[in-house]
Amino acid sequence: MKIRPATTADIPTIASLHIEGWKGAYGGIVDQAYLDSLTVEKRIEDWTQWMESGESTVFLAELGGIPAGFVVTGRTKTPPPGSSPIRPSHSGEIYALYLAPSFWRQGVGTALIKYGARVLKGQKHSAICLWVLDKNIRGKAFYEAMGGQKIGSKMIEIGPSNLKEVCYGWRDTAALCA
Repeated sequence: MKIRPATTADIPTIASLHIEGWKGAYGGIVDQAYLDSLTVEKRIEDWTQWMESGESTVFLAELGGIPAGFVVTGRTKTPPPGSSPIRPSHSGEIYALYLAPSFWRQGVGTALIKYGARVLKGQKHSAICLWVLDKNIRGKAFYEAMGGQKIGSKMIEIGPSNLKEVCYGWRDTAALCA
């Protein structure tokens, strides 16, 4: 497996993986009409804007030369509840971790989260967090198996639905980076 920084040339691949990941992970959770309305063209626009902002870093995983998934890291944008937005308890955040469903349970997700944690630790973020939909049982089980602790929740709007999102945190990323 190869994990590397993504470039703007990778945006169409990331956009496609993002939609595949959403449809695989959120089917039965997010409104199906909303999932069906997602287009690669719109995600390309979104990813172009996100990557050009420079606020985050995207890393792409390839397995056997085939794009399998990606992780996005940066400074905490959405602090856990009760945490100061000025000096959050978890200073680094994994904004996104998505895989094509055909690569689930092959070690890609584990490699990506560890890679993201090492990048954040290298940027002096020893405590990190991420958000996941509460009904995403597979995702929550994965983060718990990786040592994440539930540290809060909030409601978000996706399409026509209000959904609960849960924050997982790692106070010390040393074990996650191993």
